[in-house]
Amino acid sequence: MLLTGEYICKVDEKGRLSIPSRLRTLLGTSQVVVTKGFDGQCLSMFTPEFFEKTVTSAISGDDGLEILSPVARKFTRKFVSPSQTLDLDAAGRINIPQSLREYADLSLKSEILVVGMGKFVELWNRERYEDLDGDESISELAEQLNRSRRS
Repeated sequence: MLLTGEYICKVDEKGRLSIPSRLRTLLGTSQVVVTKGFDGQCLSMFTPEFFEKTVTSAISGDDGLEILSPVARKFTRKFVSPSQTLDLDAAGRINIPQSLREYADLSLKSEILVVGMGKFVELWNRERYEDLDGDESISELAEQLNRSRRS
C-alpha cells in the first residue's frame, strides 16, 4: 500500500513527533530513517529497507565505482550522511534530532505537516509547505511527468 495523506501534527517539548497511526500501520516497522528532504527544507522519512534500496540504487553503480564520481559523493554527503535511524517508541513517536529539526525549521511545540509521498513520508514546517505549492495544475504536472518518461 502507498503511504498517503496529509496530517497536521505537533513536535512536543522534547522534540518527539507522533507518527499518525495510519502511516505507522502502513510503514510496518519499529524503525524509520529520517534525513534531509529533496524539495525545499523538509525532512524525508523512509523504512530502513527502502532507504537502503534508494541509496544503493542512486550511488552504487554497476561496476561499484560510483565512489569515484564527485556527484555521487556530494549526494552521499547531503542525503546519506545526515540520515538518522530512529526507533518508534511505545506511543508511536520518533525523537527527531535537533540538527534535522533545525534544518527543516521544525521548532519545539510547532505544528508540522506529515505528508505521505507513496513510498516515503515528508515532514514539513507547515508554512513552508503552503508556500511550496506552485501554480501548476495536477493535469499539467501529469503531462510533464508523462513527457519526461517518453524522452
